[in-house]
Amino acid sequence: IRRAGEDIAVGTEVLPAGTRLGAAHLGLLASIGVAQVEVVARLRVAVFFTGDELVMPGAPLGPGQIYNSNRYVLHGLLGALGCVITDLGIIPDDLTVTRAALRQAAEGNDLVLTCGGVSVGEEDHIKAAVQAEGALETWKIAIKPGKPFAFGRVGATPFIGLPGNPVSSFATFLMLAQPYLRKRQGMNE
Repeated sequence: IRRAGEDIAVGTEVLPAGTRLGAAHLGLLASIGVAQVEVVARLRVAVFFTGDELVMPGAPLGPGQIYNSNRYVLHGLLGALGCVITDLGIIPDDLTVTRAALRQAAEGNDLVLTCGGVSVGEEDHIKAAVQAEGALETWKIAIKPGKPFAFGRVGATPFIGLPGNPVSSFATFLMLAQPYLRKRQGMNE
């Protein structure tokens, strides 16, 4: 038996803004009679992976090819953040195709996230493509692994370019992209 107001006093903040709502939070809100709350919409993130060397797991590897492990890592990380993912797949090493993929990714999404092609190799087209389709505000950072990291916009849509190396991609996502996404979603935890 509990007396009225014993567990939650009138005027007490029950859940601070920025709380990611889970089952217990929803039950708590229902227990105090709250039928609706204002929430931040899930971020729509378009992703694609660049490189003629990439092959999806299950397909045979040809000479010089590698499996696209980054796809599964990034899907898992974005999914854990509650993002709605649009996967444009593997984009070949071609500037025109890369520019078209960036435009498609920016349409109707809150963020364009790419993996690979942000370094200085002959077939790394992300930098030039982003500059042609928007603006690059950051390119290369002083960390290892992860130096070829890019931030900017495609049209009006924010853009993050992760390196293609799986360890570098994972590290820069956790250190730079994840905090950015959490902030965009209004998360405080």
